[in-house]
Amino acid sequence: MVRRAAPKPDPVRRRAHPPARTGPAARWNRGGPGAGGGVVIFAFMSLPLICFDCEPLRDRHSGFSHFVLPLAEELVRQNHHYRLCCYVPPAEVGALGTRGVRYLTQRSFHKYFNPPSYRFRLWHTTSQLSWYVPTSPFTKVVLTIHDLNFLHENPDERTYVRQLAMVRRNIRRADYLVTISDFVRQDVLRHADLLGYSPTQPLRYVRRGVEALRPAPDHAPAYAPRRPFLFALGSINAKKNFHVLPALLYGNDYELVLAGGFAEPEYVAAIEAAAAEHGVADRVKLLVRVSEADKAWYYAHCLAYLQPSLAEGFGLPVVEAMQFGKPVFLSRLTSLPEVGGAAARYFEDFTPAGMARTLADGLREYRAHPEARAAELRAHAATFSWAQAAADYLAVYAELLG
Repeated sequence: MVRRAAPKPDPVRRRAHPPARTGPAARWNRGGPGAGGGVVIFAFMSLPLICFDCEPLRDRHSGFSHFVLPLAEELVRQNHHYRLCCYVPPAEVGALGTRGVRYLTQRSFHKYFNPPSYRFRLWHTTSQLSWYVPTSPFTKVVLTIHDLNFLHENPDERTYVRQLAMVRRNIRRADYLVTISDFVRQDVLRHADLLGYSPTQPLRYVRRGVEALRPAPDHAPAYAPRRPFLFALGSINAKKNFHVLPALLYGNDYELVLAGGFAEPEYVAAIEAAAAEHGVADRVKLLVRVSEADKAWYYAHCLAYLQPSLAEGFGLPVVEAMQFGKPVFLSRLTSLPEVGGAAARYFEDFTPAGMARTLADGLREYRAHPEARAAELRAHAATFSWAQAAADYLAVYAELLG
């Protein structure tokens, strides 16, 4: 019986290497196939697991969603040291892609039985009014506080009690507090006893970013003013103080466009009454839930942006209007002077004569040097960077986790 020799391996046909990894795991998997790769995978899996609260994405029109989404995207891009999980509504699973991020799905019953958090070393709660705060004592909590407007707006007693209770609960649970403006940081310190804040809790201000807006070419908004117009944006309620604006139309041919995420019927009536009082009712237009494309169009084509608010935690539209090089006119209350800086102009009071004088002087100054003023406004808007905000939050995570 003749034994056949086993075939020799073909020196040309080598085992193909597995496809290169991409995403954050690739930064840890440099050992190639075999045992070395297993060690690297173990190293990656041993990285701290953190959860970023994206639950506000349930309403893409809300101010909180405009904070959460760009910050989450930038955290995914910059993160090198953690396994990142995003807590999202069911419709948003996959919204941030699949590389460098995993998802925990929000459920309605999580309001009463908090989401499982024992696996996470850190949980970032992205709103002071969030229902979703981990109960595990082994999970560190970072809490972002956007505003304490209920302390400034004189709401009804039920709203005040409910919001105070939620903010107190979340502050007491937090291991690290971050505010989106220095005004809000000072507000926390001023009301520390009421809020349950302890001086032993780290508290810092991280300037939020603002997404760059670009007008869509040839876009036509749902409503296009026929005259030069002034623009104001925000929820149409009493804290926005919009009812003082129709007086600015007296003695000129301007229109006023007010756009908001929602409108309180009682306050809409107050605005309409003010417009009728000054004889300008036909030149005041209220719009609810404008599209992003419409919003950009209004910024690009308005004479000026106005925000006479009584209370703001930040003031996002102020920076958005500045991105278009538009003059902005603001109240001096709460966070607005911090956001507008020297580039903005400010109403010294809310009397019709005083506001009209501020507007006329500001527009005259802008028209005298339009290119220089527009460049100044755009430069100020550019200081609100999501890349820097994400880097600052990653530094907070590192400080807390050691």
